[in-house]
Amino acid sequence: MSLFESHYRPISPTNRLRVAAWLAILGMMSQLSFPLIGVAQTSPRAQHSPSTSALLDQAKRLVQGGDPQGALSLLERADLHALGASEIHALKGVCLALLAKPIESAEEFDQAIALRPNYAPTYLSSGLAFANFDDLDRASARLSTALRLDPHLPGARFNYALVLARAGKYAESEEQVDIEFADKQEQESALDLWRLKARDVYYQKKWQDTINAYGKVLKFQPNWPEAYFARGEAFYYLNLPQKSMPELEKAVALDPEKFTAHELLGKLYQDAGRQQEAIAQLEEAHRLQPNDRAAIYRLYRIYVHNGDTINSSRLEKELQNLAARDIAESNGEAKAAILNNTGIELEKKGDLTGALDHYDQAAKTDVTNVVFPRNAALLLCKMGRPQEAIRRLRDILSLDSDDAETLQILAVANELAAGDLAKKRTLPAAQASH
Repeated sequence: MSLFESHYRPISPTNRLRVAAWLAILGMMSQLSFPLIGVAQTSPRAQHSPSTSALLDQAKRLVQGGDPQGALSLLERADLHALGASEIHALKGVCLALLAKPIESAEEFDQAIALRPNYAPTYLSSGLAFANFDDLDRASARLSTALRLDPHLPGARFNYALVLARAGKYAESEEQVDIEFADKQEQESALDLWRLKARDVYYQKKWQDTINAYGKVLKFQPNWPEAYFARGEAFYYLNLPQKSMPELEKAVALDPEKFTAHELLGKLYQDAGRQQEAIAQLEEAHRLQPNDRAAIYRLYRIYVHNGDTINSSRLEKELQNLAARDIAESNGEAKAAILNNTGIELEKKGDLTGALDHYDQAAKTDVTNVVFPRNAALLLCKMGRPQEAIRRLRDILSLDSDDAETLQILAVANELAAGDLAKKRTLPAAQASH
């Protein structure tokens, strides 16, 4: 199984670059599905002494075994005046980067490059190390140099395109992808790159870019459930339910065990007045994630509205049991209040992304308190993302249709979505928890 074939929960782009970098540098045959290059391979013009070669091989094995400190200690004993000094400096750079020492790592790579200034693999290794520390400008510069020196260096163009995408330079990144696709032997690695780029914008919640990037993947991999789910979620948060539904329906058809897809479909069906379909999807979500309070609470409210006392009582009991467990472990309501209030402080400091994340965590921790999702929707309005705000506000109103504050914010969000940006000044402040 590929590292990324878990159920739609790929690791973050930063960690992805980190993994790719060290597998690339060490020349390992990775479980990632694209070609990678090792640290400065020995060339006919630069044969090492037997002792240097043995030392390098031993150091690489130590790093592969998860002991960069041991490898670094071994390399410290190496003769830096002998042939192979460049490779020693490069591998020391790898070890120092793995030990979270970016300055020292950069110095070692600089020395490696100074000794062999026209050796492309060292630039690749260095570029990936910079990417590991999110120094994307220097990573891009080193990777572009690697390609200038060797346009066919395995893994170089792939990683260069990935770094450009991570830096938000999508047009330049796609140019590199096109070049990669031009070589039929590289099409699988280029497809993997599109997957990674799609996940990258998904994690950044750039919903339109998510739709576009996953759409390109589907041209080459038409039955990939992750793509349908991600597109469905993106359309959902852009408040485009008629486009979201078929994507999510395709996702659950391809992967019936995807909890979040069932939950989102349940919300959409409920919003569309398709109550029985909503119940079916939410019950399936509940089966897959029995302790998810949001799904339980939504189902509970639907059953109460329908007068179904048997099922509403069943779910009320489940909520009470979960609340009792929370009290035994930690006070869920208190934790949610702290998250919410911390979000307000972050918002005041200008960290809007951090604030939104705290509001979302608060809403998941205490699903019965509409203050938290309302604060998140309010912030989305302030961030210029009114359609996402509208979607969230409608979710709140599907649980409590008479919530006055939510209705007030929804009215402003609708005007913002229509282009009346001056209405942003009428938005209330986020509500604190006491």
